Amino acid sequence: MPLSSLQTEALQILASARDPESYVAGSTPLNISSARYSADIDIFHDRAERIATQAGADAALLVRAGFSVTWLRQTAFIHSATIAKAGEQTKLEWVGDSDFRLFPAVRDPLFGYRLHPIDLAINKLFAAAGRSEPRDIFDLMVIHETIAPLSVIVWAGVEKSPGFTPEGLIAEVRRNLLHPLSAWEEIAADAPLDPREITEKVRTALDAAEAFAARMPTNKVGLVFLDRGGRIVEPDPARLDQYTSHKGERRGHWPTSPEISQAMFANLYGSDA
Repeated sequence: MPLSSLQTEALQILASARDPESYVAGSTPLNISSARYSADIDIFHDRAERIATQAGADAALLVRAGFSVTWLRQTAFIHSATIAKAGEQTKLEWVGDSDFRLFPAVRDPLFGYRLHPIDLAINKLFAAAGRSEPRDIFDLMVIHETIAPLSVIVWAGVEKSPGFTPEGLIAEVRRNLLHPLSAWEEIAADAPLDPREITEKVRTALDAAEAFAARMPTNKVGLVFLDRGGRIVEPDPARLDQYTSHKGERRGHWPTSPEISQAMFANLYGSDA
């Protein structure tokens, strides 16, 4: 996702204040390399009682760096503000989130800490199921093409909200799939978007996710599967013993296999460190 100069500067200032319980999430880190611009930056917290304190501390950092901060909302569960400098502005939100996830928050040179891509994708999937926004459909396409097949995200994601089945979650996303051209034209992007192509890609991915769920044993729901190279993949349901399975827990964790964990770090950071 393209970042404005103001967003980049703000993220660099705030990076030092991030930690495994106060991390950047939402669409900004999800599709940092895609065509869509974001109008806001989301900072998630595992503990709601930390939101107000962290929002105030982050705002003070920005003010010292020459930003203006205008508060839009300050409640126990969300603080939001418009930040501005040199004629540019963006929105910042500090919110709480469930601490149940597949992996721990990961270090990042720009964001400080951010959610693992799979957990970012699961959050976006639930956003697409719960609201009707064309930007979510675009983001689902990005997830399917750059992070993991939607079949993987759906199958693992239902564990975060046990009231859903994979089929039910897919149905909710399908319900929000169609949008008029005028709504798509409101998405800020650095390249033209083709709504028909995007929608068709996501529809096809959802069909494949439903077919995959029908073939999987129900006692494996909520898991992700990794190949020997540490890549999260859609497994062959007939050969699940050939993969390393991984389930979520509070604040996430890395696979117990040292070799798989090392390979995952290499995939994330470009080295085995």
